[in-house]
Amino acid sequence: MSRKKRSNRLVPQHINALHLFITGGFVIPAFLFQQSLLIRVALVLCYAGLARLAGKKIKWLYFVIMVTSITFFNLVSPLGELLVQIGPFMITEGALREGLTKGFTVVGLVFISLFSIRPDLQLPGRLGGLIGRVFYYFERIIDGKRRIEPRRLIASIDTVLEELYVPGSRAETGVHTQVATDRLGVLFMVAVILPNWALLVLPVGPPGLEFLSL
Repeated sequence: MSRKKRSNRLVPQHINALHLFITGGFVIPAFLFQQSLLIRVALVLCYAGLARLAGKKIKWLYFVIMVTSITFFNLVSPLGELLVQIGPFMITEGALREGLTKGFTVVGLVFISLFSIRPDLQLPGRLGGLIGRVFYYFERIIDGKRRIEPRRLIASIDTVLEELYVPGSRAETGVHTQVATDRLGVLFMVAVILPNWALLVLPVGPPGLEFLSL
């Protein structure tokens, strides 16, 4: 029995896909400029929540392994004050902080893309239309991934794509029903963008959390 597809509860009927994409675009620089590791981690969790509301499934173990591996390989180059030494292996404050920052940055960018890109996204121009189709196909392939068999990988992917490519369908024509952004959609955009930029001017963390705040 197949699982029921997760519904998009991220105001899909109130915000245009292009405006949601622009929202993600405004969020990214604020996220990258954020210097506090504590706030950056909190933002990543918020983006994960938005991705879940957008109907995306998150494999937490995969992202934990990603952050852990990036941090581990960053520790190979000691930097700053020594925290722990296990034989020849040293864990330094600077390398640990930099590794965690890189790891959560990559994960945060993935979550931003998950909530801000919808399959009905249409960008201007021929290149924009091509990119929109790529997003559509990718979304549909992910939906049908349980039917993709490792033993016949290429053939099973072809089967999924053939079912999508029906003459006159949205996949072929690239035409999607567009939703107009209303007041609720605008409020959502402001509610997502404004806190990210406002957090840049906040003090970097409470006393006793200097390591996470640097």
